[in-house]
Amino acid sequence: MQVSVMRKITNLLKTFLFPIAIYLLILIVTMLMSKGGYASAGAFDRIIRGSVLTTITAYAIALPLSGARWDFAPGIIIILSGIVGSNLAIQWGGGPILLLMLTIVAAVVFSLLEGLLYLWIRVPTIIVSLGVVMMYEALSGIVFGGSGTQLFMYPDLTIFARTPWVYIVLAVIMVLFHFLLAYTKFGYDTRSLSANPRLAINMGVNEKKNILLTYLVVGVLLGVAAVINASTVLVTPASNLSSTSLMFSSMGPVLVGLYLARFSNLPLGIFAGALGMNALSYGMVVLGVNSSLQTVIIGVFIVGFMGYTSNQDAIRAYFYRRSKGGSRAQV
Repeated sequence: MQVSVMRKITNLLKTFLFPIAIYLLILIVTMLMSKGGYASAGAFDRIIRGSVLTTITAYAIALPLSGARWDFAPGIIIILSGIVGSNLAIQWGGGPILLLMLTIVAAVVFSLLEGLLYLWIRVPTIIVSLGVVMMYEALSGIVFGGSGTQLFMYPDLTIFARTPWVYIVLAVIMVLFHFLLAYTKFGYDTRSLSANPRLAINMGVNEKKNILLTYLVVGVLLGVAAVINASTVLVTPASNLSSTSLMFSSMGPVLVGLYLARFSNLPLGIFAGALGMNALSYGMVVLGVNSSLQTVIIGVFIVGFMGYTSNQDAIRAYFYRRSKGGSRAQV
C-alpha cells in the first residue's frame, strides 16, 4: 500500500516536472535580463487562469484525436455557441446558470451535427471538420445580425471566468473527464477503439455509438469553454478559417499532455502541458518577445519536444553507444 502511494506521488511529480522546469527556466532568464513581474502572484494567477480555457479546449481536441480523428471545429463551436448562449441569456434576463446551460446545449447541438455528418458521408474527419468550420463561420456572421457578443459587459454573467469559480469549473471538469475515461463503458470502448479498432469492433464495441457519444462529450466541454471565452474577450463572427486559431492554440498542450499522461492520466497530463505552455508564452511576453517570434519559438519547441519524446529510445541508445565507444578508445 505504502509503495503504491509513493509510486503515485512520484508519477505525479514526473507529470508536473515539465511546467515546473519551464517556469524555473524562464524565471532564471528574466532575472538575468533584469525583467521583473514573472515571479509575482499576478504572474502565477495569469498563467493558471489562462490554462483553464486551454485545458478544457485541449480535452475536447484530445478525445476524438485518441481515435485518430483530427477535428478543426472546436474553435468555431466555442465562438458560435458563445454567441448563441450569451445573446439568449442576455435577452431572456437569465443568470450565469442559464447562460451555462444554453451555451452547452448550443455547443452539443453543433458538435453532434458534425458527428452525424461524419457518420453519414464517411470521409476523413479532417475534411468533414474543415467543411463544418466554413459553414459554422458563415453562420456566426448571420445569427443575431452578426453582432457577436460582449458578455464581459454584464458582470453578473461572467462569474465563471473569475476566481474562485474558474478554478472550481476546471476541477469539476477534470474529475468528471477522468471518471468518464477511466471508469465507464464509454472510456473502455474509446481506449479499445484507439488501440485496435478492428479487434474492438469484432469484440462487440459499437463504433457509431461511441463516435456520437464522443461528439456529445466534446460538445459539453466546448460549451463550458465558450462561456469562459465569452466572459473574457469580445467574441466576433469568424471568417476565412480564423476560428482555427483557438484550436491550434491548444494543440501544444494536447501533444505535450499525451506524453505526460503516461506518468499519471490524460486529464492531469494535458493540464500540466497547458501550464507549461502558458508559462512559456507569458514568459516571452515578460521578456518583450514580439508575437510573430513567439509563434516561431513555440512551434520549434513543440517540434523539438515531440521529436525527442518520439525518438527518445533511439537517442538514448545512440549516446550509450557513443559512451561505450569512448570508453574503449580510452582503454
